[in-house]
Amino acid sequence: MNQNINIRKSRVDDSSILARLFREHALYEGDDLQITHQFEQLEKGTHPAVIFVVEINNSVQGYMSLLKQYSTWDMESYLYLDCLFVRPELRGSGVGRKLMNTASDYAKELGLSEIQWQTPVENIDAIGFYRKLGAQDKNKKRFFWDI
Repeated sequence: MNQNINIRKSRVDDSSILARLFREHALYEGDDLQITHQFEQLEKGTHPAVIFVVEINNSVQGYMSLLKQYSTWDMESYLYLDCLFVRPELRGSGVGRKLMNTASDYAKELGLSEIQWQTPVENIDAIGFYRKLGAQDKNKKRFFWDI
C-alpha cells in the first residue's frame, strides 16, 4: 500500500465522518443504523469509548472503539474492542492489523493483558483475520434487551 497511513485518537471534529462510518459498518453487518441523539455525544466528545481513526492521505477511512471493562469471571480488567471497521477497499491491506496493534499498545499502556471482542458468526472474513492474529474464539450468544 503506497499511501500515508496514520492511526490516531479521534477528535471532536471527526464526528461527522465517524457517524458516516458507523452507518457504513451497520449496513455492512445488515443493520440500518439511524443516528439521532448519539451524534451529540460525538460532537461533544462525551462518549465513553476511546475511538481511534485510520487516516489515509488525510482522509478518515476506518475506526475502532475501545472500552476498559471488568470481568467477574476472570476477576481482572480487560480492553473491550467494541467495533473495528475499515472501508472495503482497504481490507486485506494491513490496516486492520495496524489497528489491532494499536489496540494492543493501548491495552499495555493501561496495564491490561487481554483484549476481548465479538463479531457476527457470518462475518467469515473478520473471523479469519482474527484467527490469523492468534486470537481464540468462544461460542456465546449475544442478547439485546430494550428497556
